[in-house]
Amino acid sequence: MSQKNMSTVCLLGSPRRHCNSDVLAQRFMQQAAVIGAPTQTFALSELNYNGCKNLFRCKNDLDHCGQSDDLTPVLAAIAQAEVLVLASPVYFTSVTGQLKLAIDRFFSFFVPDYPTAERKSRLTSGRHLVFLQTQGEPEERYFDMIGSFSASFSGLGFDHHHLVRASGVRNPGDINSDSSVLKECDVIAAHIHSNS
Repeated sequence: MSQKNMSTVCLLGSPRRHCNSDVLAQRFMQQAAVIGAPTQTFALSELNYNGCKNLFRCKNDLDHCGQSDDLTPVLAAIAQAEVLVLASPVYFTSVTGQLKLAIDRFFSFFVPDYPTAERKSRLTSGRHLVFLQTQGEPEERYFDMIGSFSASFSGLGFDHHHLVRASGVRNPGDINSDSSVLKECDVIAAHIHSNS
């Protein structure tokens, strides 16, 4: 994939708008847009959708998810994106329910014979996954959360994983005082989207 103008899709996982993970996501997406990347942001809390229902239509008679709801255009946008940004606070030791329901629908990106196929994904390879994680707890907690998703995303073609993690940001707006995390977000966005 070309590094120039890499299309970027962001999913806001928090049920609360303008929270710390939203601020990080907005910062990342603004940096990408400044560099010239086409960007789309979806606030999952404003959409009406279900998690995977195990219909298996995406493996039997369709090349996409068999459900039709507000997540359908989101999945279509992700299929075309070269960079996927997932932004979530830590809720009960993991990503929010809103984001997990959406991630479960990514099952539709796997080919029908994915357990044995050499190439498991319908998506092209070389994509970037950016995980923006905010948490009220100190940094020694939840440091490995992205690791639980890494193998599946790699199988889907997201070969490059980037983590920006902010700890101790419990109240809305706390992230604005963490200049090092904000800077890290800028640096990763610039690194991904700048010409190599």
